[in-house]
Amino acid sequence: MKQLFFTLVPFLVLIASSAVSSTPQLRNPFEAVRGCLQYDTVPGYNETLEYFATDNFRYVGRTHNSKYIRVGMVGPTDGIIRFGKSRFPYGESVSEICLSGWANQNSEVNRHTRTSNSEYVNTPLKIQLTPNVLSKTRPMMFRLEVFDNGNVLLTKDGEKRPFLEFNDNRQRLDLDYIAFTKWNHELFYYYDCPLDTDANGVDDTVLLKCSLA
Repeated sequence: MKQLFFTLVPFLVLIASSAVSSTPQLRNPFEAVRGCLQYDTVPGYNETLEYFATDNFRYVGRTHNSKYIRVGMVGPTDGIIRFGKSRFPYGESVSEICLSGWANQNSEVNRHTRTSNSEYVNTPLKIQLTPNVLSKTRPMMFRLEVFDNGNVLLTKDGEKRPFLEFNDNRQRLDLDYIAFTKWNHELFYYYDCPLDTDANGVDDTVLLKCSLA
């Protein structure tokens, strides 16, 4: 009986070790925002927005024909960003992307032209089904990439294909300034995020680490 006991013990230890090693390691989803700047005092849709100059970001990516940054959102619905070539784009157009509108079902892209805080015109460019893209308990991180030919791609961390793509054929699109806003729900955003953690694998990328002005 003693011999049987000493024979079984290493076998049981081996089984226990295998079970532990095969258990997936749980990760905190907010590890994805490490190194980002957080923006949590988000103005409403018709309030004055703060446009950030992307050339002052620490992390800006470039390929031979595009410029991109990495952004994150946390909220139940209606994550809205605007970007263009001016810090004060009144009287001129910017690109507006509303992720997970319509109760977190669709995303909408507009050419947004505003003459005052209360007066604006949205020209729809694209509406696409994107169910449950946003979450109020974890950040949705993605690359926003603007190409010289006007194409815009939004690609989630860890994915190679964009989940949203559009082109405004009437004007050149610029990623010189970016702003964040909200509709009916509270959100917060992450911006100026490190690019070497998104695992999208753009081989010809040159990472620019600019000093803040």
